[in-house]
Amino acid sequence: MDWQIIAIVLIAASTLFAFVRSEKRQKLAMLSAQARHFATAPAYRHRAAGTVAPAPAYIPMGLSPSDRMFLQSIARTAKQKD
Repeated sequence: MDWQIIAIVLIAASTLFAFVRSEKRQKLAMLSAQARHFATAPAYRHRAAGTVAPAPAYIPMGLSPSDRMFLQSIARTAKQKD
């Protein structure tokens, strides 16, 4: 009877050990595939910084006539509500 219990424990332990080892291998294979993808995919390749055009100089022009009419209409409606 004792040898049967020892055999059951040994079988369970070896099965558990094989399962854990295969899960680690599977996780390592997935990580390796992911690393290969990020290392070789065109979307993740290094791109040199191109020349950036300078921003045009800011020239204050004031409000356009349509903007001025819009703001005046908002001011009128605000006065009427008060």
